[in-house]
Amino acid sequence: MSALKQIAKKSYLALRGWYYKGDAVHCPICKHSFKKMLPGGFDLPAIKKHEIVGAGLRDNNICPRCLSTDRDRLIYLFLDQYSHLLDTKMKVLHIAPEPALYNILSKKENILYVPGTKYFEGSYYNKKIKLVDILDIPFKNEEFDLVICNHVLEHIPEDLKAMKEVYRVLVTGGTAILQVPISYKLKETYEDFSVSDPKDKEKYFGQFDHVRIYAADYADRLSKAGFKVIPTNPFTDDWSLTDVDRYALNKKEQLYHITKTHEQAIQ
Repeated sequence: MSALKQIAKKSYLALRGWYYKGDAVHCPICKHSFKKMLPGGFDLPAIKKHEIVGAGLRDNNICPRCLSTDRDRLIYLFLDQYSHLLDTKMKVLHIAPEPALYNILSKKENILYVPGTKYFEGSYYNKKIKLVDILDIPFKNEEFDLVICNHVLEHIPEDLKAMKEVYRVLVTGGTAILQVPISYKLKETYEDFSVSDPKDKEKYFGQFDHVRIYAADYADRLSKAGFKVIPTNPFTDDWSLTDVDRYALNKKEQLYHITKTHEQAIQ
């Protein structure tokens, strides 16, 4: 993006942020408050049928100023106010980085930040971001204190292999955040690799480039890769956040706090 386009975009977002200014909701990432967030996402029959959390149209989803989504804000609040990981010195691998999180994590002096994407999607990603194959992560064992890989695994046929790669590069005692769109109506993850046409993927999985619908057994799949999994939800667990509703989160979305313990690492 040219410098002139960047200036124009920032000016537009600032103007839109002013237009939506209010006190009903607050973005913890850009620190601005608004009368409402913008709608975002899209609905397909499979999303509605299986009630896929993290997918579908949400009315109170996108921040007018920094464009963070409800799932970006969930991750940020977990890192900043719940686990306080952002206060520590650490090395972070961020796969397919969301722009709002990228903009804030890449500027923190206490973080050695390594962003990477599994593929380039037009001009979506900053040119500084390198390609990283999640099935063969080009880093040594136990190199990162935190790995963020948000809404990626549903695109990967060999998801267990990808999980094991994240496990390999994570330090003992480290944290991984591997959020996925998920249906709690389904007991078992639904996948059918004979489905290859993008229209059929929309029909069965809820998006043209998804290969499965994760279900209530998602934590078990993560455990098979070696992780200790602790699902947590700011609305039902004690996150000690002030007025959590104001952050415009998805009340149905759990955050999977995933760790690598010493006992697991030496197996």
